[in-house]
Amino acid sequence: MENTNKNSTLNSTLENNLRDKDTASLSDSIIKSTFDVTYEGLIIIDDNFKILKVNNTTLKILTLSEDNLLNMNIKTILPKNSFLEDCIKNGKNTFSQDCTFNINNSHIRSIVNIMPIILENKIIGATLSLRNTKHIHKLVSNVVGYKASYSFEDIITKNQKMKSIIELAKKASESDCNILIEGNSGTGKELFAQAIHSHSNRTNGPFVAINCAAIPRELVESELFGYEKGAFTGASKGGYPGKFELADGGTIFLDEIGELPLDIQSKLLRVLDNLKIIRVGGTYEKKIDVRVIAATNRNLSDEVLNKNFREDLYYRLNVINIKLLDLKDRREDIYLLASYFIKKLNMKNNTTSKKLGEKFIEKIENYDWNGNVRELRNVVERCYYICEDDTITEKYLNNKLNKKIKTNSTETYENDIKIKPLSILEHEAIKKSLIYCNGNIIKSAELLGISRATIYRKINKYNIDVNSLLESK
Repeated sequence: MENTNKNSTLNSTLENNLRDKDTASLSDSIIKSTFDVTYEGLIIIDDNFKILKVNNTTLKILTLSEDNLLNMNIKTILPKNSFLEDCIKNGKNTFSQDCTFNINNSHIRSIVNIMPIILENKIIGATLSLRNTKHIHKLVSNVVGYKASYSFEDIITKNQKMKSIIELAKKASESDCNILIEGNSGTGKELFAQAIHSHSNRTNGPFVAINCAAIPRELVESELFGYEKGAFTGASKGGYPGKFELADGGTIFLDEIGELPLDIQSKLLRVLDNLKIIRVGGTYEKKIDVRVIAATNRNLSDEVLNKNFREDLYYRLNVINIKLLDLKDRREDIYLLASYFIKKLNMKNNTTSKKLGEKFIEKIENYDWNGNVRELRNVVERCYYICEDDTITEKYLNNKLNKKIKTNSTETYENDIKIKPLSILEHEAIKKSLIYCNGNIIKSAELLGISRATIYRKINKYNIDVNSLLESK
């Protein structure tokens, strides 16, 4: 009888704050709509931890009906949480507490706040507000920038092989299968990963990128899968969500996957198999909805043979394989990309408008670009800022790119190896392609992998007479 009186007192106290004799009906409506419209789940308990009232958001988060929750002792679904006792017995507020509700053999993580309800200097109950951690992680992802910035439209190329690679990536984006992107440093692996995410049905979800080579070995597991409070010395008091949790509903991009330690590889394999993660120090698995894209500049098949990479993980990741081209294998894109970088720089620095000189273009088109697109962008940007004229000439290139090319001789090095300068090889290649294509300049350009403008410029540079060349063949 005493408990019944307490419950009645608590409910009437809450309602009486907004009602008087003339506005009772209106107050009831305001209380109900306010209680249900809030984004957070709300639970009201009495001083015996019995649930008296819940809102619709709570029912959605906990996946239970109101009949199941009312009059239940909250400790049965939120066990071993001392902050409940601290609030009811000592009137202590607790904010942003990471909790796990145990509902029908499943575990629902939530961020909980609790405040006591006090009447006439006596604690008669408490109010709990809760949010599903999935929504918290989505908010965190938006705030810290866990989203893709690029799409396939941002990939600049006129190389036919690259266009085929883009089409493959677009098809892959329409599924949820794992993707392995292979390519040397600077070829645009993360650009492709972001484009795949943006083109997929996960585009509104987070895109979380992590460089596996940049994480200290002892922190890899907690960084990927998170940890519980007290999991190790120095652990955050409230625990820590890993990158897989933050990527829930979206895509996780594991760059430099070949750098993962073998023991972590086995744990990653398990995650890929069942899409469940266990935090460090945790005791249960959490289901996640994540699409995995991995990337490497290593030859993973060789790493498998050398026992540096798990074969089963390799095959699990390599459902669809995308191999990116080096910039030297798509030379027709060099001028295209350099022009794009100049255009962007001109837009950024709208007080100037610069262009590339002919000799500058010739130099960059003949260079092998070991750093690929990243190196090209850095060189163009450097030259842009140090050039004081409207035309960026070859004199602004660094020594490595600006070495003079001897056009009529070969150099002899150790062991009598004869090396032909690139200009001679280029001259010979153009003549051979023109002969092979019966003088068709457009087909010759396609065969050589260069643009139409470039081959015409080279023909003029080397004074090649196409008609005389065909007559002499």
